[in-house]
Amino acid sequence: MKPALKWLIPTFGMLLLTVLISFYVSTTTKKLGQSNRTFSDLGGNFTLTSKNGTISLNDYKDEVVVLYFGYLSCADVCPTSMSVISNAFNKLTNTQIKQTQGIFISVDPDRDNTTDIEKFTRYFHKKIIGVTGSKTQIAEVSEQYGVYYNTDKLENSLMDYSVDHASRFYIINKKGKLITAMSHSTTPNELAAQIMELL
Repeated sequence: MKPALKWLIPTFGMLLLTVLISFYVSTTTKKLGQSNRTFSDLGGNFTLTSKNGTISLNDYKDEVVVLYFGYLSCADVCPTSMSVISNAFNKLTNTQIKQTQGIFISVDPDRDNTTDIEKFTRYFHKKIIGVTGSKTQIAEVSEQYGVYYNTDKLENSLMDYSVDHASRFYIINKKGKLITAMSHSTTPNELAAQIMELL
């Protein structure tokens, strides 16, 4: 084989791999059917239910909000993400944490009740509240924020189904505007730094 070809083959292979990874990321972090929406179109107020009653995003004006979509039967991704939020919050001063709020939205309203969601979120941090709603409400909020999730039927399993969902941290400023969506690989230090920047 000519030296030039030996160099071109691995280069082409790396290029192809990069394209495939980019395609995978783009298709698994956007809600199906919403590929033409821009980031500036996302976000906005919503109203859902917590253990203590109805809450709206507007209730947390003047606070930086970290929003996360998940579900309680999630084996590792959701607990890991909640730990990131908890550890980030622990890096804030008392003054800063008073101006910060975490919200966990369950995308599995059939199995996750508000009491269990509250126990889950409080385990990680007292400044994280858990909410959910009807299937229609969850679908609407997910569409607002461009969140992908889908239920997958499980054969011969006590769980009946699992929920496939994108894992991101949605950062909302004190005016209720969505500023950024940070990836699942975000570290507590990175998340804390983003929060501090908006305080």
